[in-house]
Amino acid sequence: MKTFKIILFILFLVFLVVFGIQNQEYFLTSTALLINFKIGSLNYTVMNLPNWAYWFLCLVLGLLITGIRGLITAVRLKRQIRTRDERIESMKGEINSLQTRLDIFIHDPYIKKHLEEEAHKDKEQEQEQAATEKKKKA
Repeated sequence: MKTFKIILFILFLVFLVVFGIQNQEYFLTSTALLINFKIGSLNYTVMNLPNWAYWFLCLVLGLLITGIRGLITAVRLKRQIRTRDERIESMKGEINSLQTRLDIFIHDPYIKKHLEEEAHKDKEQEQEQAATEKKKKA
């Protein structure tokens, strides 16, 4: 996959070089950029620059804007992760405290005796139900 990316990048560079050479006259032509805000007399003219400089300036501005938006998104997501990690840690603490309470509850001798009696009663009821179902089938 790495070689495929390298080959694709080289093909892209070749395409850019061919495009630049074929349009060399356009890119080397100097023009003045006129900015008209359509509000009264708010007109601004930028000095004569070659067209490639305008293209490069637009590329750099686009990369800056995209980078800033990406940075804002990364900070927001990092904050979300931090709050969710804190919530998970608090829930883990609550689970541990509940597990401790459950262990104490189960190992209490009076409660343990009661739980064993209930388990014994449940087994007897299941055996009685199985016996009644056998009688009904027979």
